[in-house]
Amino acid sequence: MHIHELRNIIFVKTPLGNGKAIAWIDYGTEINTVWKVVLHDSGMVRNFYDTDILVLPNKMDGGNIDHNYFKKPKT
Repeated sequence: MHIHELRNIIFVKTPLGNGKAIAWIDYGTEINTVWKVVLHDSGMVRNFYDTDILVLPNKMDGGNIDHNYFKKPKT
């Protein structure tokens, strides 16, 4: 297991709303990476697998986010 505290926060979108990633935990090859996220609305810290978060893109660079990502059925 490896825990990495981020020096620079990463703004992310989660199924529970927007937040900022502050750390990630790598349990190895058998389990997805777990991200520690502080939710903007409540300040609560929650864990999300890497498949359950989206990094918010920089719109100045032409980035865009799929707002329906969490509504799509998982394959």
